[in-house]
Amino acid sequence: MASRIFHSLGDQVFETIKELIINNTYRPGIVLQIDKLAGEFGVSTTPVREALLRLEGIGLVDIERNKGAVVTQVSEKRSRYVWEFRRILEAKVARDAAVGCTDEEINAMEAKLNKVLEHPDDFSVYQDSDVALHALLSSHTENPLILESLANLSVHARRIRYFAENGPFREEVIEQVTREHNEIIAALREHNPDKVEAIVTRHLINAEERTKKALSEISGGAGRTDGK
Repeated sequence: MASRIFHSLGDQVFETIKELIINNTYRPGIVLQIDKLAGEFGVSTTPVREALLRLEGIGLVDIERNKGAVVTQVSEKRSRYVWEFRRILEAKVARDAAVGCTDEEINAMEAKLNKVLEHPDDFSVYQDSDVALHALLSSHTENPLILESLANLSVHARRIRYFAENGPFREEVIEQVTREHNEIIAALREHNPDKVEAIVTRHLINAEERTKKALSEISGGAGRTDGK
């Protein structure tokens, strides 16, 4: 995975904790203690406190009085809201991408997807392709409000999917999703906004259905349905 450049130590702590929440290393309901995190990361408490405030702002933690920062729960209702909003926003960026994508961009993305199909057992390769595809779709949209909202929704969608699957996706899921991604790429080559929008929307509906099914199979109430 390519290294990322952070503007500050606070950014690095924020991104690190965010990824640990997304991949469910920090699972829903656990308390994130500032002193403990500072010790683990080898930093002072200030960047940790700042990071937790930012994470509260995007809905990944709740800061509770006399308790600290608590990782927010995953629920079927929240999942439904996330996918609904994603469909609305990605319909727009899909149309922009259909018009703006270059053959070079499409070819590079297709190469990533082929690599996934060659190595469906490598979850990190799939993750890279998934992030890259949705980044490509949004790269030709100028509206910063749409992009900011979509970036936040993508974080929640990834977290919910990983939680529902209880870890890395099974090979058959990776292959199915990648086939859908290839359909998007094929549509982008035609530069037909209506077709790209329709295929992206169908892909998101399928993703929601896979998530819903996985959440319903979680036993013991791990996937909360209380709407929080």
